[in-house]
Amino acid sequence: MVQRIDAFGHITPPEFYDEMSDVHSTPALHNLYFEPIWNVDRRLEDMDDHGIDKQVLTLANPPIWRGIDPDDALPLTRLANDLVREVADDHPDRFIPVATIPFATEEYVEEFERCLTDLDMHGVQIFSNVDGRPVDSPGHMALYETAANAGVPVWIHPQLHEWYDWLSEYEIHRTIGWPFDTTAAMARMVFGGAFEQNPDLDVIVHHLGGMVPFFIGRITTFFEARVNNPDMYPEFEAPDFSTTVREQFQNFYGDTVIGGEVPPFECGRSFFGDDGVVFATDYPFGPEGGRRFMKQAVDVVDSVEDDDAYEAISSGNVQSLL
Repeated sequence: MVQRIDAFGHITPPEFYDEMSDVHSTPALHNLYFEPIWNVDRRLEDMDDHGIDKQVLTLANPPIWRGIDPDDALPLTRLANDLVREVADDHPDRFIPVATIPFATEEYVEEFERCLTDLDMHGVQIFSNVDGRPVDSPGHMALYETAANAGVPVWIHPQLHEWYDWLSEYEIHRTIGWPFDTTAAMARMVFGGAFEQNPDLDVIVHHLGGMVPFFIGRITTFFEARVNNPDMYPEFEAPDFSTTVREQFQNFYGDTVIGGEVPPFECGRSFFGDDGVVFATDYPFGPEGGRRFMKQAVDVVDSVEDDDAYEAISSGNVQSLL
């Protein structure tokens, strides 16, 4: 029987919610604090109903960190990581704990190291931008080196940004803005040299890599045009790659959180390969307290006819990373 491992689930432990409310109370924190995000029994019931054997636990909702002082956020980060570890300890056969690191200063890299050595966590979640700053900062590079040396993956979750003040209307900033920001973060990692400096680095991105699988031709041709015509693009500093640009972007793993549509799923499979896609649900977000996203993810992977590919996407790929 093929296992199903949800490679990207989210949780907000009640004790963390209470502490965060005292330090940095925001609508982002309160609006999304609903029963499935904290009730572990409900979570397990939903997993059982959808045939999900295990779930990776990451702290929910990156926007709760926007605007907080990093010094104030550090003890909250430690608390969150401790609590996620505790939930996994209570159900070791069902949950896989992953650290969350909202900033990329030296103190936060040290917190990541604590999560690896003291808490035995299985990787780290970061955000696609840090208050508008990109993910190829020196602090991020130190974090990637730590992850690569430890042999654990990095999870990238999209973060909000003030692209336009009207994007929050109709939830455009999340429905479209988040896949865009994921794409931008992937590009910064690639062109910033994250994989060149860390060949063993493994990175899992939400929403099947955002725009990358669909727009990889545009990405590669724009890069080639600038490399081959330096006089026309003197401001463009081309990185020195040991592989093609396409292969650089294929270092990522994309998850199946795409709204249940098979054509985008097949586009992602074609780009990342069946060894580069991981089953994930985004639980407990979406309609019906996460249940619909769970069903959509199960259904889209069930469309895979090849047995080896089905097993790899359902659990094999994430097992190899963990």
